[in-house]
Amino acid sequence: MTVRLLFLSLLGLLLAAMPAAAQSNGCGGFPPTKLTLDTVLAPIKRDDSLSIAQLTRLPGRTPGPASTADSHVLGLTQARYGEQSQVQALFKSMGDGTYCASASSLTISFGFQQRIVHVAGEIPAGSCLHGEVLAHEMRHVAVDEALLNEMMPQIRSRLEQVIDGMAPVRSRSQTQAMAAIRRPLESAMRRIMQEFGRERDRRQAKVDTVEEYERVSRVCNGEAREYLPKPAARRAMQRG
Repeated sequence: MTVRLLFLSLLGLLLAAMPAAAQSNGCGGFPPTKLTLDTVLAPIKRDDSLSIAQLTRLPGRTPGPASTADSHVLGLTQARYGEQSQVQALFKSMGDGTYCASASSLTISFGFQQRIVHVAGEIPAGSCLHGEVLAHEMRHVAVDEALLNEMMPQIRSRLEQVIDGMAPVRSRSQTQAMAAIRRPLESAMRRIMQEFGRERDRRQAKVDTVEEYERVSRVCNGEAREYLPKPAARRAMQRG
């Protein structure tokens, strides 16, 4: 089972206006925008301090198969993914109270800022079931890492296309010019985040299947039954 946590931030930095000698009547003459794209993959933290009940109640976890919607969680992988962006721009004062501006650089960090793998505290470390639950959670981790590695070249290509389509803007203030520069970049990153999230959900669902949950309930001589509520109060078991 995985938990989706999103983070999106875009910061704009204004550089000083260019000297009068560099001014011109039009908005041309700006250097190409430089793109820097960094992959973020936070180290995996392990936390076996939470109980089955606490893991089951954690907000934001993705739903399992329909037949296990009210089940108990033996393991969980929390992952916060998103992007942080920084835009720098050059400005030209046009002498009539307006400014021409163009993005000089775009620096983006994209990936997983936080990753925590849980196994329920009731399950003894080193036991057969602990190994099975942990192995399942590491499959979620592997799916995330593979998806990120696969999509980073696509994200770079998308951003390069956006940058290629950006022309210098003219506005009455540097603030308005910066907002105009940022607008297509913010729109592109929102779409990228949405597409990444949908594909991640699709791939993670292939790990959390009814068959997988049933398999874990039977392995290790049915050890999972020892840690679930009494039969009278028990619902279908779910692993994360």
